[in-house]
Amino acid sequence: MAATTGSDRARATLAYLRRKITTGEWPVGGRIPIEPELAEQTGVGRSTVREAVRSLASIGMLETLPGRGTFVRSAAPTSTLLNEFLTDFTLEEILSYRRALEIEAAQQAALHRTDEDIAALERAAIEEVGCTRCPVLGFAGDVDTAFDSRFHRLVFDAAKNRLLAALYAGINDRLRTPEHRGRLANVATGAEMERDHARVLDAIRRQDFIDAVHAMVNHVDHDVVIVNDQHEVIPPLARTPEQQQRINEAQMAQDHVLARAEAQSRL
Repeated sequence: MAATTGSDRARATLAYLRRKITTGEWPVGGRIPIEPELAEQTGVGRSTVREAVRSLASIGMLETLPGRGTFVRSAAPTSTLLNEFLTDFTLEEILSYRRALEIEAAQQAALHRTDEDIAALERAAIEEVGCTRCPVLGFAGDVDTAFDSRFHRLVFDAAKNRLLAALYAGINDRLRTPEHRGRLANVATGAEMERDHARVLDAIRRQDFIDAVHAMVNHVDHDVVIVNDQHEVIPPLARTPEQQQRINEAQMAQDHVLARAEAQSRL
C-alpha cells in the first residue's frame, strides 16, 4: 500500500471532521471531542487535528472558546460567507429573515421530530426555566450568549433541515457584530419566554404544524426586537386591532389545549 503524505493525512482529517458536522453526528451548538480523542479517532497527530479544526473555524463551521472547548457553529461553510453578504442589508431585513427561518423550522420540526428530539427539547425547556433576561435591555453586556438558546437550536435539529440550521447560525453570527450592540433587545420576561417555549414544544410534540407556526410567530414577535435610542420597541410587523385579536384568539385556543394536556398528565 502506498505511503500517505502529510498533505493526504491533513485532507483526510479535515474531511472526517467536516463529515461529522454535515451529517449531523456533531449537531450545531454541540461540543466536539477534545483534541487527544480526535487524534486517536483519526490516527493522526494532534497538530494535524489542530490545523483541521482551525480550517473549519475559518469558514464558520467550528468555534473554539477558551476554557470551554470547540463547538459546532454551522452545519455548512455558510456563516462567514453569509456574514459578509449580510453587510449589504439593514438590521430590519436581517431580523425579518431570521423570523422566517424560525417559523419554518417550527413547522418542519412538528412534521419531522423524533421521540429523541422531544426529549431533548423538554430537557432544554427545563434548563432554561428562570431566564433572567429583562424587558427592553440591549445585548451589549451579553452579546456572546444573547443568541445561544439551546431550545431554539434544538428546534432546528428537530426540523431535520441542515441548511435551515446553517443559515440560522449565520444570521445569529451577524447579529452578534459590534455594530448592532444596543440596537437589539429581548422584550419577553422569563415567565413569558417559558410560556412561549411551552407552546412551541406542545405543538411540536403533538405534530401540529399549524399550532407550531402560530406559537413561533407569537414568540419571535418579542424574542429579539429592534429598539431606538430611547429604548422604545420598533414593532416587527404592523397589525390592525382586528388582526391582533385573531392572533390572541388562536393563542388562547392553544393554551386551552396545553392546559388540558397537562391536567390529563396529572391524572
